[in-house]
Parts: sequence; C-alpha cells; structure tokens
Amino acid sequence: MVKQQSLALLALVACVLAVGVIALGAYTRLNDAGLGCPDWPGCYGQVTVPQGEAAHYLYNNSSFSAAKAWAEMLHRYFAGSLTLLLIGIFFVGGLLSVEQPKRSNILLLGALALLLLYQIALGRWTVTLKLLPIIVTQHLLGGLGILSLLWLLYLSNRKLPFTALPNNRGLRWGAGVGLALVLLQLFLGAWTSTNYASLSCPDFPFCHNSSPSIFAWRDAFHLLLPAGVNYQGGVLADTVRQSIQMAHRIGAMVVSIYLLGFGLIAQQQLRRDGAVLSSLNLIMVLVLLQLSLGMAGVVFQLPLSIALAHTLVAAGILLSLITFNYRLYR
Repeated sequence: MVKQQSLALLALVACVLAVGVIALGAYTRLNDAGLGCPDWPGCYGQVTVPQGEAAHYLYNNSSFSAAKAWAEMLHRYFAGSLTLLLIGIFFVGGLLSVEQPKRSNILLLGALALLLLYQIALGRWTVTLKLLPIIVTQHLLGGLGILSLLWLLYLSNRKLPFTALPNNRGLRWGAGVGLALVLLQLFLGAWTSTNYASLSCPDFPFCHNSSPSIFAWRDAFHLLLPAGVNYQGGVLADTVRQSIQMAHRIGAMVVSIYLLGFGLIAQQQLRRDGAVLSSLNLIMVLVLLQLSLGMAGVVFQLPLSIALAHTLVAAGILLSLITFNYRLYR
C-alpha cells in the first residue's frame, strides 16, 4: 500500500532538485548563456556539447562558447531529471489517490502536470524566440511555481501537529496579502533580470544619488515586445531599464516594510504555537537577509555569488510564506 509519507518524501526530494534547477537557471542567465545552445532540446543538434569545430560546422552563424553551452546543457539535464522524478510522483500519487482518495493531492498533482507541460514549452520558446522577455519571465516564475506546488504536496502529506489558533482570521488575511505582494515582487525581479536591468542604476537607494533621474514608466512594462529580435544583453533604452530597476527596488521596500510590520504584530498572537511562530520568524530573517543582498548587489556591482544568493533567498521567502499560510489555514 502506498503511504502518504512516501509521497511526501518524493515531493521533498523533488523540491531539492527543483531548487537546483532554479539555481542553474539563474547561473545560466547571469552568465549570458541562455543561448549557449541555439537549438532545443539538444545542443548544436547533439545530446552533449560538441567540440568547437563541430559546432561551427553545424551552425556557421553562431558564436560558440563551450562554457556557455555546458551551463545551458547542465540546466537542461537537471530539468530533465526533475521531469522524470515528477512522472514518478504522478504515478505514486495516482496509486495513493485510488487507495486513499485525498482531494488536495488530486488538485496539486493536476496543477503540477499542467504547469510542467507549459514549463517544457516555455523552455523551448526561450531558445527559439531568442530570450523574449515575457517568455523568459514566465519560465522563471514557472520554475518557482513548480517548486511551490511540490512544497505544498510535501506539506499536505506530512503529518504535522495541529494547534487551533483563536481569532486568526486577521492573521490569514494578513498572510495572504503578504504572499500576494511577494508574488508581485517576484514578477518585478524576473522582469528586471530578463531585461538585463539589474545593473542599470549604479547608486543606492536612488538610481543616481548626485542628480535627478529621468524615468520612462510607460515603456517599462510593455509585455508584448516583438518576436524575432535577439534579446540577449537587452535592447531597451537606459531610461527604461532604470525604470524597471527602480520599480523592483520600490517593490522590495513595500514588501519588506509590510512583512516586517506584519511579523511584529503577528508575533503577539502566536506565542502559544511554536511551529507557526518559527515559520513567521524565518520569514522576517529571510526578508532582512534579502534586503542586505539587494544592497550588496548594487554596491559590489552584482557579483555572481550575491546574485545567486538573491535568487535562492527569494525562493526561500516564497516557501516560508506558503508554509506560514498553510499552517494558519489548517
């Protein structure tokens, strides 16, 4: 008989692998290796990265970089491994649904299957449409979406202690608003990254501390940019990229102030429940860490280690908020 603990364990392993896929995707993007392989799903028509001369022979108009090609292919290998593991989870979850029907499992597995299929399509379009920002943004958010669904699948099949929280309707609303703000901020971060706007503002907290900045807010969020253009390195004007970067910074301040303020208020109501309180404290710690990483990224001109940490801590905040909301709604 399939047990819920088995499904929870598989979901947890898949979460770890999904974090690896997200980290490799960030590494690929930060190294401008998104088009390291100009075709999909192989690389220059092969399963592995070919030798330099073979690549030039197969794609005469492509500038070949073995390092960038390997970065892209490692990301694809990990994504493929995650896909195989998800297929196994669908199988185990299907058996569990027959033996022990559970509505949450059916809904989560169905959502995972649909998102996985769309994510695979986005992976292909990312290459064929040459890093079209709206496609790459969806691809980044889709990875976080798969991670979130897997984490919920883990939580829903893991035996957690239950504690009734009195008068927690306000906490639920507050936590829900916090999660919505974080999702919006994740979009702003993805849009900043896919438009290569992360280093468009050299100063902090303003874009240019010594002089007034000129922004182009109307042009900053044109989602339907034309296809057929190679978007590697970005094509938007400096003022537009600076507008995107400042929108991301403003969003970060709003989210941080809200979550820290909500956390301080909610702490008073959660003193009797150590598990829920620990989830809340983790959120506040991660928010402070993320603020520090964001400022350090500007000061030190976005070194790879800080940029990767910024991405992973964002994922950590998302999962912590999901855990907090889940415990409240139980």
